[in-house]
Amino acid sequence: MIRAQEPQRVVDAGRTLTEKASALDVLIGEQVRAANAMRESWFGRAATAAAAKAYRNIQQEYLEHEKLAALAAAMRSGGAAMVAIRAVLLAWAGIAAAMFDVSDAGVVTPRPPNDSAPWLAIAAAYTRIIQQLIEQFLTADETTANGIGAITAGWLPQNNPLPGGIDPDSLNNDQLTWLQSLAGSGDPTTGEGGVGVPNTDLSIMGMTPDGRMFTIQGDTGVGIGETGGPGPRAEAGGHNNIIFWKMDEHGKWVVDEVVNDPFPNTPGDISTIPTSTFNNGDTMYASVMNVRNWNSDPAPGEPGWYTRSSELWKSTDGGRTWTKAGPSWTNGKGSDDPFQVQSFAPRNDGYVYMYGSENGRTNDGLHVARVAVGDVEDPEKYQYWNGESFSASQPPQSSPAILPRPEGYSGVGEPNVHFYDNKALLTFTDDRGNIFTSSSTDGVNWSPPQLVTSQPGAYGVFQSPLSAGDSVDASISLWNPYGTQLISIANSDTKGLGAY
Repeated sequence: MIRAQEPQRVVDAGRTLTEKASALDVLIGEQVRAANAMRESWFGRAATAAAAKAYRNIQQEYLEHEKLAALAAAMRSGGAAMVAIRAVLLAWAGIAAAMFDVSDAGVVTPRPPNDSAPWLAIAAAYTRIIQQLIEQFLTADETTANGIGAITAGWLPQNNPLPGGIDPDSLNNDQLTWLQSLAGSGDPTTGEGGVGVPNTDLSIMGMTPDGRMFTIQGDTGVGIGETGGPGPRAEAGGHNNIIFWKMDEHGKWVVDEVVNDPFPNTPGDISTIPTSTFNNGDTMYASVMNVRNWNSDPAPGEPGWYTRSSELWKSTDGGRTWTKAGPSWTNGKGSDDPFQVQSFAPRNDGYVYMYGSENGRTNDGLHVARVAVGDVEDPEKYQYWNGESFSASQPPQSSPAILPRPEGYSGVGEPNVHFYDNKALLTFTDDRGNIFTSSSTDGVNWSPPQLVTSQPGAYGVFQSPLSAGDSVDASISLWNPYGTQLISIANSDTKGLGAY
């Protein structure tokens, strides 16, 4: 069986895939340069949509390149190992066959009259060597086949996490596809190796008015411990950041610029954490929640953190500096204000819709208010849902939920809503790493939440401004390693979102 094998063909096929991967990489580079040139010479909504479509297609090509390159490497290395073992094995078998009988199982037996004790000892030595080589060949064959199968299924070798960490490839299923790593994921103690900034989460995705992609990072720091996530730090309090991204000529999003601590903590708060972002003309907005303390070991029904308030901030210089815009929502004594974790979502009806939930990921569901786009900085102009319509006289604290928490789950945590041409999409999480989608045609009535993935340690799914069509790209946070990943979600909720 081994003599009939031709492992050199595996090596040759790997080399062919290497050539194809290189050719795809060249093509990707040409497309990135063309997309960048288009952005520099064409402006406006149509230009942004065209660039978004181009960049998103290139993202998919980048992932295909990574799979091809990984497959090529696995085939070349695995095939070469099999070639080398096979050559040694057949050489030993050939030498033995000149003096002894050699069975298919590698058992070497003397031929009469050379069947005395010394010849039996020599035959036994040959048997051990040949059978060890057979076992090595079969192991190399199985290892190579398993590696090829895993890569084909989407498990890329370079994504292997630290011991005990979450492999981002494990997120892949029939609704979700991992695309690339984004920010953070550095050394838990020193932060070294973190992308853009040290260990961080959220990567709330947005686009500047001039079409530059950025992410707003949540709690960021070093000295966070081996488990990652919010907790004691070398620095006092939490820190946030803005990362501007550019696509390199391999089709991967890489860091272009970092703005440190754009939303400073108010004295007495443990952290100021962004929750959403949107634009109105040349003005960029971001909502934040001011965390007064963590609840590191919540009892059933308790939130994971308690906020003092939520606020709206703005930037008029492309996201480099930020100031408070005016509106704020103070949490009540019972920590039951339903607009502490917010998602602002502009719609083409002249309103910006503000979705919210109580602090933490344990709550009664999703709430909504709206404000005319020109009045977003005036807290008196917000209209809250009263169960039948939007009303300026409805107190926010008693505004009923429009989407209750899914049956059997803790709540609608970290909601993120975007309006597309044909419908709105909601992504959210609970306190156990369950990620959901829901869709709506009017922004008030939502489809039953659909479970996308269940991965303890995963949270915070924030939709990309590049999204549209029949799927969405989004960032997702992982508790360990403490960082964010770029994913794509496609299911019945994302079907038919509309054009870019």
